[in-house]
Amino acid sequence: MTKVFTIKEGVPFNIYGFERSQLARQDIFKQIGVDQQMIITNLSIFVPNFVETLEGLGFENFYHVIFEKSDIARDKPSVDKSFTDTLEDVLKVEYTKEGFVGLVRYRSGNVECYTSQLLYRYIPKTNEFILYGKEGVVLEGDVSENYHKYHVTKTGDILSQWQLVSEYLAENSTINDRFIIDMVNEYPLQLRKFFQNTGRELFAYTHYNILAPFMKFVLQGWCSNIVASPVLENHLGSDKVRFLPPVYVEEVKEKVYASVKDWCIVGNMTIIKKCELAIEVFRQTPDSMLTIYGNLPKGYKKEDLPKNVKFAGFVNEVPYENHEGYISCSLSECFANAAVEASSKGLVCLLSNVDLAHSYYASICDNTKTFNSFEELVELLSEYQKDGEYSSSTFANEYTKQKAADAYIEVLKVK
Repeated sequence: MTKVFTIKEGVPFNIYGFERSQLARQDIFKQIGVDQQMIITNLSIFVPNFVETLEGLGFENFYHVIFEKSDIARDKPSVDKSFTDTLEDVLKVEYTKEGFVGLVRYRSGNVECYTSQLLYRYIPKTNEFILYGKEGVVLEGDVSENYHKYHVTKTGDILSQWQLVSEYLAENSTINDRFIIDMVNEYPLQLRKFFQNTGRELFAYTHYNILAPFMKFVLQGWCSNIVASPVLENHLGSDKVRFLPPVYVEEVKEKVYASVKDWCIVGNMTIIKKCELAIEVFRQTPDSMLTIYGNLPKGYKKEDLPKNVKFAGFVNEVPYENHEGYISCSLSECFANAAVEASSKGLVCLLSNVDLAHSYYASICDNTKTFNSFEELVELLSEYQKDGEYSSSTFANEYTKQKAADAYIEVLKVK
């Protein structure tokens, strides 16, 4: 039976962005009866216990090519809190869900992670990563570069993180399986060689507008390319790229409001999201409310927000049903996961008039309005405050679970 492997850099710690797409992908493969596994590489995030963290987010089948070289990587956490009393120079201790020691951060910058005993140590001053097992050191890595190299104690080999990925896939997959990687524009040579030399097919999934000049994106001719926008497939041709929806919705609720005053904005608020514009607009429209789910934009603190803007932080499930409208001020959106989710929950969507997703949604849904400037957004919010009849956005009908499943079957040929 065909299996699907998703290659992921770093342990996910929330379900925003790529992670939400990867969880949706997992559910789609379950629906169509295809086994799927996430292969994790890199050390971009340290968490108290990677197994608990991933399972807590909803991931079910995963393998970390670095951590799981250790025979204690999946041991249940069991180091008692009292152990930290024996340590010196401790800055912070992060515990597992049952209260055992997970992550110890030192004032020196060093980080230690424990399961049943010490699992790994990271020393930032020397860019050194050391992984331990029951018998001692398993591997040591130089993590000074983007892509790390590790000395494997047992064999004496020096392998990059991508060679560890290739080694795992060589032993646990066949040429009939499917492989997906969520990346932007950089494909490590070791990974490319593995797929070319073994006849396996890699699907490179980009979630950004590859036509935007600032992306500097070059389509890879040695693998298959998937994009997160039907507009890109139409523009470039299905012989070059195929569209797969990064998320799906179970159903689309349709609602009508007498006014729309309670709005939300959702996401990882990088400079692209322009959340600061929304904050300042709501400062000018005190009779409307805004709730921010995610993080605050750079330069903003909770206490600096106007009274009608609430900061809710990252949540596992955004309570869209508590609001009437969804707003996005993004400079660019390829698919706009949160907007699709908001549409499915019966919210009125008010979107910046930008490439691909937002302009496309407005073109297929009369209930979805777009804006081009600060002033236009202020004017639209004021209009929605007036008594009237405002129907929710329905563009999410394009991305129901069954439609997404059918697309996966067609593009990946997994059935």
